[in-house]
Amino acid sequence: MHPMRHGGRVQPVWIAAALIVASAATLFADEAELARDLARVRAYEHARVRLIGECRPATACMFDKGSRAGGGSGVVIDAEGYGLTNFHVIAGMLKDRVGEAGFDDGKLYEFDVLGIDPTGDVAMFRLTDRADQKFAPLGDSDALRVGDFALAMGNPFLLAEDYIPTVTFGIISGLHRYQAGAGEGGRALRYTDCIQVDTSINPGNSGGPLFDLSGRIIGINGRISLEERGRVNIGVGYAISINQIKRFIPAWRAGVTMKHASAGFTVRDRDGGIIVDQILDDSPAYLAGLRLSDRIEQFAGRAMISANQFGSYLGVFPEKWPVVVKVKRGEEDFELSFRLEDMPLPNTQGMGGDNPFAPHPVTKKSNVQAVERLIRRHCEFSGGQALLSSAKRIRFAGIREFADVGRESVRLDFDEKRSDAMTLSDTATPADIEQAIRWMLISNPSEDQRASFSVVSSDEVSGRICAVVRGEPEGFPEISLWLDDDDGRLMRLAFKDRLTGREVRYEYDEFKKDDGFRFPSRRVIFFDDRPYATETMHGIEVLG
Repeated sequence: MHPMRHGGRVQPVWIAAALIVASAATLFADEAELARDLARVRAYEHARVRLIGECRPATACMFDKGSRAGGGSGVVIDAEGYGLTNFHVIAGMLKDRVGEAGFDDGKLYEFDVLGIDPTGDVAMFRLTDRADQKFAPLGDSDALRVGDFALAMGNPFLLAEDYIPTVTFGIISGLHRYQAGAGEGGRALRYTDCIQVDTSINPGNSGGPLFDLSGRIIGINGRISLEERGRVNIGVGYAISINQIKRFIPAWRAGVTMKHASAGFTVRDRDGGIIVDQILDDSPAYLAGLRLSDRIEQFAGRAMISANQFGSYLGVFPEKWPVVVKVKRGEEDFELSFRLEDMPLPNTQGMGGDNPFAPHPVTKKSNVQAVERLIRRHCEFSGGQALLSSAKRIRFAGIREFADVGRESVRLDFDEKRSDAMTLSDTATPADIEQAIRWMLISNPSEDQRASFSVVSSDEVSGRICAVVRGEPEGFPEISLWLDDDDGRLMRLAFKDRLTGREVRYEYDEFKKDDGFRFPSRRVIFFDDRPYATETMHGIEVLG
């Protein structure tokens, strides 16, 4: 007889034993899985605590100089001490443009107030007396998803008497929100296309950073929705998206106040989309070809579904920003490119004298420093001063293709000499001027040449955010340089041809490094905004 059977049935004792063994195996498996889960949770907690420790030294408690009556928060964004906060945090500092920031080392440091944005409620500052400043990098707010975790740091209710910021943790609750502005025409403190969070933000958090879980700044905290009976956070806060802020930074760094954009036309909802219902006939949009009743399918890379969405998204752009608009007219689809117009600045009477937007000794100094920074970065990008100073000649070989249909392309083979480019005659051609400007930048502009330049605005070229630097060095016409704000590469050059009066523009791309030098291998030439030719270099040789 089989030992597990009696009378054709399985004995209960054997069933019980089997169940016990199976249960024990399952229990051990569950405990092992639980141990692995707990290890993952602990690792996540340790990573979060470590992240907070890394972000905290960059977060500032902001005060009027010599006063603790008000206050807010801020964050430093680079090793040079530049930082961001809300405009309403520093509005009382505009007369002297000086304040104090406390950090987690328990010390106060003086800062200068540079560029301001009363419309978008942002301001830039720079620490003036701290050498080893910690900073936090900028992230990408366009990559956010509802449900992503977010950390906020700052000084709510001025709790941080030791300047160690308060940390709160939550999620992204919504994206592309709009919060109407204040003052005449609602032009002050407008929050357009902003980030909604349930991360706790309270009075005093204003101007502080919103971080993702990589420790990157994704927004600047500024507004909250309140319970009607008091200023108490109810889980609905708003941060200005960092991608909006990035477009203004090159101008703010130099102390320039840039206006926000307006469109020159208005839209209204129709059939799940928007159509143009009013347009100024002298606006850039009209001159580019936009007309009444055109349906706007896409504006600056984003599909348009409502007039409210259009108005909110429009608010993220600075004045005169270039945009591409996809339009449907009847059965025809086409694209238009034009520059936006500007919105008048809000009335800031009583904030720092008669005109807080006028040049100030602090902003003049910051503009000089911004020009120096850009020239230094251009030099580093191109190969470094030691290497560039050894260059005596540059040999170019390539091809020029003309924009005119039917005109044959020509081969290029020319040799530029530093000695030939250092002076310009009154009959210099655009090519001579472009060559001289290149060598001026390579040779490290003289003190007088640097002094002739100033940063005048921000702009976008080929998707890169640039500082626009303008000046008239001795012997040159007035020239404008578009220098990438991150690495200083020259993206665009413009000037007037003194012989013909035409505006000449060069646009550069395809930067390649060879023997330590890095120059653009492709440039497009425009006369009076019309393409003339594209030059592509297959060989660039730098000779000593």
